[in-house]
Amino acid sequence: MADHKFTLEEILNEYSADGKRSGIRRTEEQPLSHGTLETEKLVEVATSNRPLHQVNSSYRAVVPEESQEGQEDLVDIKSTISHIKANKAAQAARYESAAPVLRERFPTQQLRRENVSFVNAAGAKNYNAAYLESSDEAYDGAVKLLEPEGEMPFDGEKHRPSIRQMQDSTRAKEKSRKRRRRTADVSYAKESVTGEFQRVSGFDTGEQAPSSRRRWEEDQGYYYQENQETGKFRAIRQRVRSHSFGEDVQKQKPDDLEAIRKNLNSLRNVVFFRFLALLLLTLLGGIMALSETVGGGALTQLLTPRGYAIAQLLLAAIGLGVAFPTVKNGLWNFLRFHADSDSMAVLPLLPAMAGAVCAVISPSVLAAETVHLYVPCALMALFCNAVGRLLVVRRALRNCNVISRTGQKRVLSYVSQEETAELLTRGVLNDFPIVTSVRKADSLCDILRYTYSTDIADALCRPMTPVCAGIALVVAVGMTLIRMGTSFNMLWLSFLLSVLTMLMTAGCCVASALVVNLPLERESKKAAASDSAMLGYQSVDDFFDTNALLVEATDLFPNGSVQIQGMKVFSGAKMDEVLLDAASLVHHAESMLKSAFSEMIPDHEALREVEEFVCEDGLGLCGWIANRRVLFGGREMMANHNIEGLPTKTREAELAEGNGDVLYLSVSGVLSAMFSIRITADPMVRRQMQALRQERIALVIRSVDSSVSLRRLASLFDFSEHLMKIIPTSMHNLFQRETADLGCASASMTVGGKGFGAARLLLGARRVRRAAVIGVILQIVSALLGLSLAMIHIVTGAYEEVTAQFFFVYHLILTAITALAVRIR
Repeated sequence: MADHKFTLEEILNEYSADGKRSGIRRTEEQPLSHGTLETEKLVEVATSNRPLHQVNSSYRAVVPEESQEGQEDLVDIKSTISHIKANKAAQAARYESAAPVLRERFPTQQLRRENVSFVNAAGAKNYNAAYLESSDEAYDGAVKLLEPEGEMPFDGEKHRPSIRQMQDSTRAKEKSRKRRRRTADVSYAKESVTGEFQRVSGFDTGEQAPSSRRRWEEDQGYYYQENQETGKFRAIRQRVRSHSFGEDVQKQKPDDLEAIRKNLNSLRNVVFFRFLALLLLTLLGGIMALSETVGGGALTQLLTPRGYAIAQLLLAAIGLGVAFPTVKNGLWNFLRFHADSDSMAVLPLLPAMAGAVCAVISPSVLAAETVHLYVPCALMALFCNAVGRLLVVRRALRNCNVISRTGQKRVLSYVSQEETAELLTRGVLNDFPIVTSVRKADSLCDILRYTYSTDIADALCRPMTPVCAGIALVVAVGMTLIRMGTSFNMLWLSFLLSVLTMLMTAGCCVASALVVNLPLERESKKAAASDSAMLGYQSVDDFFDTNALLVEATDLFPNGSVQIQGMKVFSGAKMDEVLLDAASLVHHAESMLKSAFSEMIPDHEALREVEEFVCEDGLGLCGWIANRRVLFGGREMMANHNIEGLPTKTREAELAEGNGDVLYLSVSGVLSAMFSIRITADPMVRRQMQALRQERIALVIRSVDSSVSLRRLASLFDFSEHLMKIIPTSMHNLFQRETADLGCASASMTVGGKGFGAARLLLGARRVRRAAVIGVILQIVSALLGLSLAMIHIVTGAYEEVTAQFFFVYHLILTAITALAVRIR
């Protein structure tokens, strides 16, 4: 039965009295098609109003001619097709009830799918479809129709589907590239007791790197909605931030501050000795350079050419010995293509020493005045580098003393989740939100890593050092070949080294170590005065682009800003009980009135426990104390809770003396007391707020007090209302998550005590950033101008005039200009 296929005409003839009246006529041009597929097509056409396409079928619809007598009735084709469909449904039901063995034996006979490819179908040859394999296993998900007997197989080019392996897929290649890009982050430097600054990888101790804050939050479901699914977030900044908060932070060990202080004291002595030695060598070298022309070259007349060369070589050798750790570190980083400010300072010294050695061997090269020694200029570069390192060690000692003070630390953090930052700053920022918060920490770690972090000057020296060295080498070789020919002798080598040293000295960024460390030294001193710490340039890189700050209202109003001017008791309430209830509710809510009530009730242990605390937005506080509902807020809150006995507004103004805020206390639905509150702006906070306004840094404020409003804050601190937002009570949980306490924190800036110190640090980071950018620009101009002057003298043939005195004075002037610019800024 399965091998025999019925046409539609045969089916209609079986159920019709006269098959000729079926309404379907066979075409003469095309043969009848066979198979279940053609039957399904005809059934669909017959039961719909759409005509059957003549290309895809061997049938065409015709309209039967009506008899003139009208005695013959045409067979209703729709009823016939309905009968066929009913039989098909019954057959499908029998198949479902059949034994599993039969269904496994004939799996393709009753298959019904919408997207099925039929291999060896009737129209396959028209589309040149051929397949290599003849077994059923060769076709994945296809239905292979039985081939008619006697039909020759298709003779044509065999086709094999090209199946790509999973390891060659695009997704697999992308994952492979990502794995290759995950290299160790080398972003910090460390200096040993011997004075050598060593590059260290992110984690070389065998310990695993702490997971990022973002990954920890995704793992913990750390979002503003408890039931929100983990989504995909892009990083706030492409630049790598320094903080790692999360579960792994608890595994980190706090730094041993005593060991760090001992190490820094030893290091300070080493660096200070280096500073003094290089200062003396630079002064001696400067005197020798200036004596070449001053007084008619008196020093050169006293010394023979060999003696002059020996003096220069001696200065260079002493400088190399004193600054050997810096020289070794700079050359190693240069050879690894990770040049920094050490590499830039060290580069002119080696060719200068080699030139001095050649002059000692052959003093006659100095007599021709075609060879110059530039040892004083190289010593000046080493001296400026030593000044920068001395500033780093002094700043590290100062910060260590600040951090080692007793008490809980507060660190600056940033909101890593983009959606959280957008929720907190919605309505106050039109730019990408970069939100900073203040969090408490029990201890700190990675202090030295942030102290010795790379800075913008190192980023400048990384490309400039090899470029300057390459240009100097190419020009020196070309100039030597043009001027001295190809005959190699001592004069040829001395001239090559002299030109090479001149070009490296001309393009050297001598003050690169001062560009960042001078402004950091100034801001670090200001921060230490308020028990805060700015560890290194990583602090600037983390927070200079902050445009929003999370602030508690208590930070805006330090001690003395909020005072209780007066108090009136109602309904025979006891004053002690009233004060105790109000102070308990205020302390539990962390209100800005806490400091004012602390002056009246200094013993916090006497405060009562508050249960079921609720903060009503803009109205006041509500809680249960000793099974009594206590309300503390403004007049509107009392009216909403139907508290009776409120004084008139005129009487209220008289009791408040016209210049204070009035707050009411209700216990168990009865008005108990009225408080007159006076709020003033602290002068220091006011100045910081105005500076934040100039920098366009918005404030996201959490407040539970009804006296705090945007209009009130704007008038008190002269701050724009458009840059402030008081978050509603529904977002307090989100705010507290971003400002939650930490255990051992890895942070680059710490805020001392309480108050508005975070604003001072953010403003300081921006000032350091601007000063560093100006210094970098000046150093680029200095290098380009120096190379231009040297090239002009070489091209015009005035090389003899470019002496060590010329570039010593040149770099002395440019270094002074750079130092003044970054200090003034």
